Amino acid sequence: MEKLIKLPFVFFLIAALVGFALRWHYYQPIAGFQYSNWLHTHSHVMFLGWVFNALFVGLVARLLPRSSHGRFKAIFYFLNLLVFGMLVSFPLQGYGIYSIAISTIHTFIVVIFCIRFFRETKSNKSNIAVWFARASLGFFLISAIGPFVVGTLVAKGLGQSEWYHLAVYFYLHFQYNGVFTFGILALLFHWMEQKGCSFNGTTLSRFHTILFISCFPAYALSTLWTNPPTIVYWVALLAALLQVIALNDLFSILWTSWNKLKQTILPNSRILLIASMFAFAIKVMLQLMSVHPKVAMLAYEVRFYVIAYLHLVLIALISFFLLAWYNEQGWIFIRRMYANFLIVGFVSSELIMISVGYLPDFFNVSQWLAITSAFLVLGTGGITFRTIFVTSIKY
Repeated sequence: MEKLIKLPFVFFLIAALVGFALRWHYYQPIAGFQYSNWLHTHSHVMFLGWVFNALFVGLVARLLPRSSHGRFKAIFYFLNLLVFGMLVSFPLQGYGIYSIAISTIHTFIVVIFCIRFFRETKSNKSNIAVWFARASLGFFLISAIGPFVVGTLVAKGLGQSEWYHLAVYFYLHFQYNGVFTFGILALLFHWMEQKGCSFNGTTLSRFHTILFISCFPAYALSTLWTNPPTIVYWVALLAALLQVIALNDLFSILWTSWNKLKQTILPNSRILLIASMFAFAIKVMLQLMSVHPKVAMLAYEVRFYVIAYLHLVLIALISFFLLAWYNEQGWIFIRRMYANFLIVGFVSSELIMISVGYLPDFFNVSQWLAITSAFLVLGTGGITFRTIFVTSIKY
């Protein structure tokens, strides 16, 4: 399975290049460039080509016996063929008959993967890393409802309706807060077990129980822009507070093991891990703040704020962690220069987006956002090149 990690990194670089093209088009319009179509391409390649593929390889390789890996390789290759299909179909037609069909088939294949993974881990589901992995895949099945609803609404000419946006946010919520978050937590706890860390049973049980339960009502946080009934605000507040409690438990677990971890992990892995957990804390605090009606509307109305939040989770929390984890497994080797490119590109991009409206008139926002994206491309490009052509993988 370890050799398959090269494919997710190829898609990681492609997603970065498409992201750069999107920002360059915002700065200097590209003739014939269909922005919305390429935006769908960017998100699908990033979600399914990079993050889900990276989780797939990591979870199978580390949580399943090696004798079972062969049964998952065909699924992996088929999923990647479908992602390539999305890479072709979305730029040409956006949400059209071919892209929707390919996305639907991808979802059905993931369902097969989930069933097989659940069967393989049935006897080991009490292990904390396996528990998080099973929860992650369960959330994927729930999130899949969103795209089916989106496709139906688009087909009926309701592509810009309120229900369309709610369906999109449903998918994003259970992907970001469910699939991706629980997926990296599975890898995190496996990593800590590798390092010989021990956990307080009570704190660990409270953490995963609260985080799992709160993920469901937390979807209310993504609906507050619709000015819903008061009860929805209370549900959102409760979910946000529960996630603050869960975050405190996670940091308590990490703190008790930090002395052992920091002495045994590589410097670049340590930097990326700290950045990832810092992003986790910011994410949870922003969720709590978004319960306020004015903040909820501001987050919905100012597009840069939405993008900044999505990048906070997808790049800093998820991608930085995955890079740190794979670096520790010996499957990739991250040079400090490339890690610096990623961090500088991400931080500068976030600062610019949240400062829109406060920057001086002479400051060209679109130009500087394109420059920050170039840094992200340099970082992902350098890491991907070494992963494919240089690094000797250790299993």
